[in-house]
Amino acid sequence: MSGNNSGQGMGCSLWLIDFIYNKVTNRRIKKFNKQARALEEYDIISNDVLFPAISYRENIIISGGDTPERMSLCERLIQNCSNQKQAVIVLHMGNKELEQVVAKYNGVIANNQNRTFDAFTSFDLQEICQVVLETNRTKYEIKPSGRYILEVVYKLLSSAKKLPYFSNYAECPFYKLSDRINDRLTKGLITQAEADDLDSLLMMGQSESANVEAFFNDMKSFLSHIASENTNKPYGTSVLSAIKNKKILCIDINSSANIMLIELIVNSLNIAMSRGYVFTFFLDDIPITANELLKNALCQKSNHSNIICTNDLYALLNARDEVFSILVGEAEKTVLFSHGSHISCEMWAKYIGEYEKIEVSYNSNSGFNDSGNWSFNTNHGQQMKEKREYKVKPEELNRLYQNEAFIYDNKNGSLIQARIEL
Repeated sequence: MSGNNSGQGMGCSLWLIDFIYNKVTNRRIKKFNKQARALEEYDIISNDVLFPAISYRENIIISGGDTPERMSLCERLIQNCSNQKQAVIVLHMGNKELEQVVAKYNGVIANNQNRTFDAFTSFDLQEICQVVLETNRTKYEIKPSGRYILEVVYKLLSSAKKLPYFSNYAECPFYKLSDRINDRLTKGLITQAEADDLDSLLMMGQSESANVEAFFNDMKSFLSHIASENTNKPYGTSVLSAIKNKKILCIDINSSANIMLIELIVNSLNIAMSRGYVFTFFLDDIPITANELLKNALCQKSNHSNIICTNDLYALLNARDEVFSILVGEAEKTVLFSHGSHISCEMWAKYIGEYEKIEVSYNSNSGFNDSGNWSFNTNHGQQMKEKREYKVKPEELNRLYQNEAFIYDNKNGSLIQARIEL
């Protein structure tokens, strides 16, 4: 009888030892998994901590959530750029909240109520030629000789003491350029030598006159909702003049179908890049892959930085994996609010990455023991195995609460989950 009690006591002791061992082991495994996942969790994080002043030149992506969530972060980013005198070119489609943010920091608003945009303000002749010849090349096919027509108009405007604004070009009767030259000569505004030079340029570019005129007629239509109509005073703001003067310029492109306007803006940005100007290119829900020039500008390495703000970046890119990989790979910081699309959540989970997780499984065996004394025994045990798991599971991204986000810092690999103080 005593032997049986001794056996039961020993069995109880072994069970207790196993229990304590498993408890300690599981605690260590939990700690290991947490360290391997490297996710820092905070109750709340403020905008100024998330985007300190030095972040004004970073590539940043804000994806998911609703407009108020995203606009709160955008305001902080605009504020940082404004404080650091960083030029910002903002493109959007009817986002009044974003316009209000830009106006708060003395930015220039170009929309159908504020027609303050002139494509050529502060452009020299070479820059005007570059923009015109490079915008929508497949449609207009303006050959290099078209530069001569643009030069004639440029010099005629100068002789009349007018600046080469887009509106002045758009109002020019290209089919009457020869008459304009004669008129300037008759009025003594140009010399005979200058008139001969203009006639020579006109002859060399005559074959492209119709294409150049078609370009300006169409472009005038696409710019009509934002274009400055002031043709005599330096009033209109261009992309290049905003960048040169370190201003924030917010342009409502009206529609993603406004390809000519987008290309004109991008070509202006390309000139700024080639000149070495520093600026931020801010896109709010603008379809990127719909325009090859726009996509290339975003992916091009230069002195500019990108801010992309959208309710779903992967959807905005039409599920173009290669473009997604380039853009998110170049981003220093990514803020992810809740996403409704499982496919998008899966892509973000892949981007943030995986970790080696130790998974514990439990087992138990029960049965009768007939070694001298019949008894029913139960043996408990656990097994460990390693498995790859997403640091942020797609369902976790999908189920984020209002104002809650995952923040991934690509520079140091840090990952944070917190509610953002809006």
